[in-house]
Amino acid sequence: MAVVPSGEASHSFEFVAAPPDLAPYLNSLYIWRTSDGQLDDVLPAYSGQMVVFGRGVGRMQFDDVVSDTSDAFFVAPLCQARNFSVSGPGVVFGVSLNFRGWAALSGLSVHDYHDAFLQPETVLQDPLAERHTTLAPRWRAGEIDDGELLDAMCDIVRQGLSSLPDQHLTVIDRTLEWLSSSFKPELDVLYDQLPYSKRQAQRLVAQFFGQSPVRLVRRYRAVRAATLLSMPQLPDEIEAEIREAFYDQAHLIKEIRFFTGRTPKRLQPNSGSTINDMLGPDGYSSVSLFGAGEAEQLGREPLDEL
Repeated sequence: MAVVPSGEASHSFEFVAAPPDLAPYLNSLYIWRTSDGQLDDVLPAYSGQMVVFGRGVGRMQFDDVVSDTSDAFFVAPLCQARNFSVSGPGVVFGVSLNFRGWAALSGLSVHDYHDAFLQPETVLQDPLAERHTTLAPRWRAGEIDDGELLDAMCDIVRQGLSSLPDQHLTVIDRTLEWLSSSFKPELDVLYDQLPYSKRQAQRLVAQFFGQSPVRLVRRYRAVRAATLLSMPQLPDEIEAEIREAFYDQAHLIKEIRFFTGRTPKRLQPNSGSTINDMLGPDGYSSVSLFGAGEAEQLGREPLDEL
Protein backbone atom coordinates (compact mmCIF):
# COMPACT_ATOMS: atom_id res chain seq x y z
CA MET A 1 0.00 0.00 0.00
CA ALA A 2 1.42 3.38 -1.00
CA VAL A 3 0.27 6.33 1.09
CA VAL A 4 0.43 9.62 -0.79
CA PRO A 5 0.36 12.63 1.58
CA SER A 6 -0.96 15.78 0.02
CA GLY A 7 1.07 18.58 1.59
CA GLU A 8 -1.21 21.36 2.65
CA ALA A 9 -4.23 19.82 0.93
CA SER A 10 -6.78 18.27 3.26
CA HIS A 11 -6.80 14.79 1.80
CA SER A 12 -4.68 11.68 1.36
CA PHE A 13 -4.60 8.73 -1.00
CA GLU A 14 -3.69 5.15 -0.22
CA PHE A 15 -2.96 3.21 -3.39
CA VAL A 16 -3.28 -0.56 -3.10
CA ALA A 17 -1.91 -2.96 -5.71
CA ALA A 18 -4.51 -4.98 -7.59
CA PRO A 19 -4.67 -8.71 -6.78
CA PRO A 20 -2.49 -10.62 -9.26
CA ASP A 21 -5.45 -12.32 -10.95
CA LEU A 22 -7.10 -8.93 -11.57
CA ALA A 23 -3.96 -7.06 -12.60
CA PRO A 24 -4.78 -7.33 -16.35
CA TYR A 25 -8.03 -5.46 -15.69
CA LEU A 26 -7.21 -2.86 -13.05
CA ASN A 27 -4.92 0.13 -12.59
CA SER A 28 -5.06 -0.03 -8.80
CA LEU A 29 -7.29 0.08 -5.75
CA TYR A 30 -7.36 3.15 -3.54
CA ILE A 31 -8.75 4.75 -0.39
CA TRP A 32 -9.20 8.51 -0.49
CA ARG A 33 -9.74 10.44 2.72
CA THR A 34 -10.75 14.10 3.01
CA SER A 35 -11.09 16.25 6.13
CA ASP A 36 -13.96 18.50 7.24
CA GLY A 37 -15.23 21.13 4.87
CA GLN A 38 -15.60 21.15 1.11
CA LEU A 39 -12.89 20.16 -1.33
CA ASP A 40 -13.27 21.49 -4.89
CA ASP A 41 -11.09 20.15 -7.67
CA VAL A 42 -11.07 18.75 -11.20
CA LEU A 43 -10.86 15.08 -12.17
CA PRO A 44 -8.76 14.38 -15.28
CA ALA A 45 -9.89 12.35 -18.29
CA TYR A 46 -9.63 9.17 -16.29
CA SER A 47 -10.58 5.54 -16.83
CA GLY A 48 -13.73 3.93 -15.39
CA GLN A 49 -14.04 3.73 -11.60
CA MET A 50 -16.02 1.47 -9.27
CA VAL A 51 -16.73 3.58 -6.18
CA VAL A 52 -18.03 3.15 -2.63
CA PHE A 53 -18.65 6.36 -0.66
CA GLY A 54 -18.17 5.25 2.93
CA ARG A 55 -18.49 8.74 4.36
CA GLY A 56 -19.17 12.20 2.95
CA VAL A 57 -21.02 13.31 -0.17
CA GLY A 58 -19.85 14.57 -3.53
CA ARG A 59 -21.02 15.87 -6.86
CA MET A 60 -19.57 16.22 -10.34
CA GLN A 61 -20.37 18.59 -13.20
CA PHE A 62 -21.06 16.90 -16.55
CA ASP A 63 -21.72 19.70 -19.05
CA ASP A 64 -25.18 20.98 -18.04
CA VAL A 65 -25.85 18.14 -15.59
CA VAL A 66 -24.72 17.98 -11.96
CA SER A 67 -24.66 14.42 -10.57
CA ASP A 68 -24.59 13.56 -6.87
CA THR A 69 -22.76 10.61 -5.39
CA SER A 70 -24.47 7.71 -3.63
CA ASP A 71 -23.22 4.87 -1.45
CA ALA A 72 -22.23 2.87 -4.53
CA PHE A 73 -21.83 3.89 -8.17
CA PHE A 74 -19.52 3.81 -11.17
CA VAL A 75 -17.81 6.73 -12.84
CA ALA A 76 -17.88 5.97 -16.56
CA PRO A 77 -14.61 6.71 -18.40
CA LEU A 78 -14.07 10.45 -18.77
CA CYS A 79 -13.20 11.99 -22.13
CA GLN A 80 -12.32 15.37 -20.62
CA ALA A 81 -11.59 16.84 -17.19
CA ARG A 82 -14.62 17.36 -14.94
CA ASN A 83 -15.20 19.62 -11.93
CA PHE A 84 -16.16 17.89 -8.71
CA SER A 85 -16.59 18.64 -5.02
CA VAL A 86 -16.62 16.54 -1.86
CA SER A 87 -18.15 17.63 1.44
CA GLY A 88 -16.22 15.93 4.20
CA PRO A 89 -15.04 14.34 6.22
CA GLY A 90 -15.03 11.82 3.40
CA VAL A 91 -13.79 8.27 2.95
CA VAL A 92 -13.97 6.95 -0.60
CA PHE A 93 -13.02 3.44 -1.72
CA GLY A 94 -12.24 2.88 -5.38
CA VAL A 95 -11.34 0.27 -7.94
CA SER A 96 -9.71 1.88 -10.96
CA LEU A 97 -10.55 -0.18 -14.04
CA ASN A 98 -8.35 -0.03 -17.10
CA PHE A 99 -9.93 -0.25 -20.54
CA ARG A 100 -9.76 -4.04 -20.66
CA GLY A 101 -11.43 -4.11 -17.26
CA TRP A 102 -14.22 -1.71 -18.20
CA ALA A 103 -15.05 -3.69 -21.33
CA ALA A 104 -14.90 -7.08 -19.59
CA LEU A 105 -16.90 -5.99 -16.53
CA SER A 106 -19.54 -3.70 -18.01
CA GLY A 107 -19.84 -4.73 -21.65
CA LEU A 108 -20.79 -1.09 -22.27
CA SER A 109 -19.50 0.94 -25.20
CA VAL A 110 -17.48 3.90 -23.96
CA HIS A 111 -18.75 5.78 -27.02
CA ASP A 112 -22.25 5.56 -25.52
CA TYR A 113 -21.41 5.51 -21.80
CA HIS A 114 -18.87 8.10 -20.77
CA ASP A 115 -18.62 11.21 -18.60
CA ALA A 116 -21.42 10.13 -16.25
CA PHE A 117 -22.21 8.46 -12.94
CA LEU A 118 -23.77 5.05 -13.51
CA GLN A 119 -25.82 3.07 -11.02
CA PRO A 120 -24.44 -0.39 -10.10
CA GLU A 121 -27.27 -2.18 -11.93
CA THR A 122 -26.28 -0.46 -15.19
CA VAL A 123 -22.85 -2.08 -15.04
CA LEU A 124 -23.36 -5.26 -13.00
CA GLN A 125 -25.81 -8.14 -12.93
CA ASP A 126 -28.45 -7.77 -10.19
CA PRO A 127 -26.90 -9.95 -7.44
CA LEU A 128 -23.52 -8.24 -7.82
CA ALA A 129 -25.09 -4.78 -8.04
CA GLU A 130 -26.96 -5.44 -4.80
CA ARG A 131 -23.75 -6.54 -3.08
CA HIS A 132 -22.06 -3.36 -4.26
CA THR A 133 -24.78 -1.20 -2.66
CA THR A 134 -24.49 -2.97 0.72
CA LEU A 135 -20.78 -2.31 1.23
CA ALA A 136 -20.93 1.27 2.52
CA PRO A 137 -23.63 0.56 5.14
CA ARG A 138 -21.73 -2.53 6.30
CA TRP A 139 -18.51 -0.51 6.62
CA ARG A 140 -20.26 2.26 8.56
CA ALA A 141 -21.77 -0.35 10.89
CA GLY A 142 -18.31 -1.79 11.58
CA GLU A 143 -19.10 -5.16 9.99
CA ILE A 144 -16.15 -4.85 7.61
CA ASP A 145 -12.94 -2.85 7.75
CA ASP A 146 -11.12 -0.96 4.98
CA GLY A 147 -9.25 -3.99 3.67
CA GLU A 148 -12.30 -6.22 3.72
CA LEU A 149 -14.29 -3.63 1.81
CA LEU A 150 -11.66 -3.46 -0.93
CA ASP A 151 -11.52 -7.27 -0.99
CA ALA A 152 -15.29 -7.37 -1.43
CA MET A 153 -15.11 -4.89 -4.31
CA CYS A 154 -12.45 -7.03 -5.97
CA ASP A 155 -14.60 -10.13 -5.53
CA ILE A 156 -17.51 -8.37 -7.24
CA VAL A 157 -15.24 -7.44 -10.14
CA ARG A 158 -13.85 -10.98 -10.26
CA GLN A 159 -17.31 -12.52 -10.49
CA GLY A 160 -18.56 -9.93 -12.96
CA LEU A 161 -15.82 -10.21 -15.56
CA SER A 162 -16.65 -11.73 -18.94
CA SER A 163 -14.20 -13.00 -21.51
CA LEU A 164 -13.45 -10.59 -24.33
CA PRO A 165 -12.98 -11.87 -27.89
CA ASP A 166 -9.31 -12.13 -28.80
CA GLN A 167 -9.70 -9.62 -31.62
CA HIS A 168 -11.23 -7.06 -29.25
CA LEU A 169 -8.36 -7.56 -26.83
CA THR A 170 -6.04 -6.98 -29.75
CA VAL A 171 -7.72 -3.64 -30.50
CA ILE A 172 -7.43 -2.50 -26.87
CA ASP A 173 -3.87 -3.66 -26.33
CA ARG A 174 -2.46 -2.48 -29.65
CA THR A 175 -4.16 0.88 -29.30
CA LEU A 176 -2.59 1.30 -25.86
CA GLU A 177 0.81 0.28 -27.22
CA TRP A 178 0.38 2.74 -30.09
CA LEU A 179 -0.55 5.57 -27.72
CA SER A 180 2.48 4.73 -25.59
CA SER A 181 4.90 4.77 -28.49
CA SER A 182 5.10 8.52 -29.02
CA PHE A 183 3.61 11.89 -28.15
CA LYS A 184 2.53 12.06 -31.81
CA PRO A 185 1.96 8.50 -33.09
CA GLU A 186 1.06 8.09 -36.75
CA LEU A 187 -2.52 6.99 -37.46
CA ASP A 188 -1.49 4.69 -40.30
CA VAL A 189 0.71 2.73 -37.90
CA LEU A 190 -2.33 1.91 -35.76
CA TYR A 191 -4.49 0.92 -38.71
CA ASP A 192 -1.75 -1.34 -40.05
CA GLN A 193 -1.57 -3.15 -36.70
CA LEU A 194 -5.29 -3.86 -36.32
CA PRO A 195 -7.06 -6.81 -38.00
CA TYR A 196 -9.88 -4.62 -39.32
CA SER A 197 -10.60 -2.13 -42.05
CA LYS A 198 -9.91 1.52 -41.26
CA ARG A 199 -13.61 2.25 -40.70
CA GLN A 200 -14.07 -0.80 -38.46
CA ALA A 201 -10.95 0.09 -36.50
CA GLN A 202 -12.22 3.63 -35.91
CA ARG A 203 -15.56 2.28 -34.68
CA LEU A 204 -13.95 -0.21 -32.30
CA VAL A 205 -11.48 2.32 -30.91
CA ALA A 206 -14.44 4.61 -30.17
CA GLN A 207 -16.28 1.67 -28.57
CA PHE A 208 -13.45 0.84 -26.18
CA PHE A 209 -11.96 4.31 -25.62
CA GLY A 210 -14.85 6.68 -26.25
CA GLN A 211 -13.16 8.73 -28.95
CA SER A 212 -11.72 8.48 -32.43
CA PRO A 213 -7.99 7.72 -32.74
CA VAL A 214 -7.28 11.37 -33.67
CA ARG A 215 -8.92 12.72 -30.53
CA LEU A 216 -7.50 9.90 -28.43
CA VAL A 217 -3.99 11.05 -29.37
CA ARG A 218 -4.81 14.55 -28.10
CA ARG A 219 -6.22 13.18 -24.87
CA TYR A 220 -3.32 10.91 -24.00
CA ARG A 221 -0.67 13.33 -25.18
CA ALA A 222 -2.06 15.84 -22.68
CA VAL A 223 -2.42 13.30 -19.85
CA ARG A 224 1.01 11.86 -20.54
CA ALA A 225 2.58 15.32 -20.59
CA ALA A 226 0.80 16.30 -17.39
CA THR A 227 1.91 13.13 -15.61
CA LEU A 228 5.54 13.64 -16.60
CA LEU A 229 5.46 17.34 -15.70
CA SER A 230 4.14 16.43 -12.24
CA MET A 231 7.26 14.37 -11.52
CA PRO A 232 10.08 15.87 -9.47
CA GLN A 233 13.44 16.40 -11.17
CA LEU A 234 12.21 15.73 -14.70
CA PRO A 235 15.21 15.65 -17.07
CA ASP A 236 15.49 18.68 -19.33
CA GLU A 237 15.52 16.47 -22.42
CA ILE A 238 12.11 15.00 -21.61
CA GLU A 239 10.63 18.39 -20.79
CA ALA A 240 11.88 19.62 -24.16
CA GLU A 241 10.30 16.61 -25.89
CA ILE A 242 6.99 17.39 -24.21
CA ARG A 243 7.04 21.00 -25.34
CA GLU A 244 7.96 20.01 -28.90
CA ALA A 245 4.82 17.84 -29.05
CA PHE A 246 2.62 20.96 -28.90
CA TYR A 247 2.43 23.92 -31.26
CA ASP A 248 3.47 26.39 -28.57
CA GLN A 249 3.13 27.10 -24.85
CA ALA A 250 -0.46 28.30 -25.25
CA HIS A 251 -1.43 25.05 -27.00
CA LEU A 252 0.24 22.97 -24.27
CA ILE A 253 -1.60 24.86 -21.53
CA LYS A 254 -4.95 24.65 -23.33
CA GLU A 255 -4.71 20.89 -23.96
CA ILE A 256 -3.49 20.00 -20.47
CA ARG A 257 -6.22 22.13 -18.92
CA PHE A 258 -8.97 20.57 -21.07
CA PHE A 259 -7.99 16.96 -20.38
CA THR A 260 -6.59 17.20 -16.83
CA GLY A 261 -7.98 20.41 -15.36
CA ARG A 262 -4.46 21.61 -14.64
CA THR A 263 -1.87 24.03 -15.98
CA PRO A 264 1.85 23.19 -16.04
CA LYS A 265 2.41 25.47 -13.03
CA ARG A 266 -0.21 23.66 -10.96
CA LEU A 267 1.39 20.31 -11.80
CA GLN A 268 4.49 21.08 -9.75
CA PRO A 269 5.27 18.23 -7.33
CA ASN A 270 4.75 20.32 -4.20
CA SER A 271 1.42 21.87 -5.19
CA GLY A 272 -0.56 19.46 -2.95
CA SER A 273 -3.44 18.35 -5.17
CA THR A 274 -5.93 15.54 -5.50
CA ILE A 275 -5.26 15.49 -9.20
CA ASN A 276 -1.49 15.37 -8.93
CA ASP A 277 -1.89 12.19 -6.86
CA MET A 278 -4.18 10.61 -9.46
CA LEU A 279 -1.90 11.64 -12.33
CA GLY A 280 1.08 10.15 -10.51
CA PRO A 281 2.58 6.71 -11.16
CA ASP A 282 0.25 4.80 -8.81
CA GLY A 283 -2.86 6.50 -10.06
CA TYR A 284 -2.67 6.41 -13.84
CA SER A 285 -1.29 3.30 -15.51
CA SER A 286 -3.46 2.59 -18.55
CA VAL A 287 -0.84 3.88 -20.96
CA SER A 288 2.89 3.55 -20.49
CA LEU A 289 4.34 7.00 -20.12
CA PHE A 290 7.80 5.95 -21.13
CA GLY A 291 9.08 5.33 -24.63
CA ALA A 292 12.62 4.05 -25.00
CA GLY A 293 14.29 7.46 -24.71
CA GLU A 294 12.30 8.48 -21.65
CA ALA A 295 12.83 5.09 -20.04
CA GLU A 296 16.59 5.33 -20.34
CA GLN A 297 16.69 8.77 -18.73
CA LEU A 298 14.24 7.86 -15.96
CA GLY A 299 15.76 4.47 -15.18
CA ARG A 300 12.80 2.41 -16.41
CA GLU A 301 12.38 -0.33 -18.96
CA PRO A 302 11.00 0.80 -22.34
CA LEU A 303 7.21 0.74 -22.38
CA ASP A 304 7.21 -0.43 -18.77
CA GLU A 305 3.75 0.39 -17.46
CA LEU A 306 3.62 2.47 -14.32
